[in-house]
Amino acid sequence: MANRPIITLLTDFGWGDGYIGAMKGVILGINPDCRIVDLAHKIAPHDVIGAALVLGQTYPYYPAGTIHVAVVDPGVGGTRRPLVLEGGGYIFVGPDNGCFTLILKREQAVRTYELTEERFRLPRVSQTFHGRDIFAPAAAHLSLGVSAEAMGPAVDIAELTRLTIPEPLLNGAILLGEVIRVDSFGNLVTNISQEILGEFAGDNMIELEIKGERVTGLKQSYDEGGEGEIIALWGSAGFLEIAIKEKNLHRERGWGKGEQVRIRRKT
Repeated sequence: MANRPIITLLTDFGWGDGYIGAMKGVILGINPDCRIVDLAHKIAPHDVIGAALVLGQTYPYYPAGTIHVAVVDPGVGGTRRPLVLEGGGYIFVGPDNGCFTLILKREQAVRTYELTEERFRLPRVSQTFHGRDIFAPAAAHLSLGVSAEAMGPAVDIAELTRLTIPEPLLNGAILLGEVIRVDSFGNLVTNISQEILGEFAGDNMIELEIKGERVTGLKQSYDEGGEGEIIALWGSAGFLEIAIKEKNLHRERGWGKGEQVRIRRKT
């Protein structure tokens, strides 16, 4: 592991309540030499799918050995288990609630352990803030070279919680997708990947319909199209996005997660 290991933090805490600062204080109190990176803190409250998508699209851009801490944890204090995972050259720390779904899907030979060893927690553990009391200290000890195995008993990965991220459906000549996330710019991220659309449409032009409005073809960038025009394009994570030029589509139209997206081939 690097001399100054990296710990990233992904939460739905926002910046107004000091929760992120408390986690950083715990980490630095245990390992003042580590580097802490804010991955994202404005995930919608309790949006575990959003956390899984953001973690899945960002973690591989970090150096091997990076410790990724994900705390979007609506079940805090309940029966879900606190975990540490090793896979793909990275370490992941967080609750067993599905936030590691894409890690489990993409990485081979993932090893998982439950965070039960009290010596790697704070002396007093709150029922409502495991980010500070369990996950932050575990990450800090891991950054000092403590092995994941030392954190607690192994967990069979078949037992881990996986989210059901909706898959697009083929209904005759129509590909049915849906919006699975709204990003901070109000762009609508769908569950339609480049591979799926390529299989459906080939080289044909497409027409996309959402809430009765139709969009023909795909743009190359957010800058294309006229003012107020709704456009479709590929986002950086490889999913089809729907946006409005220089505006917030979610705010302008009120569209959000779960909206159906219909795609037809134009021949």
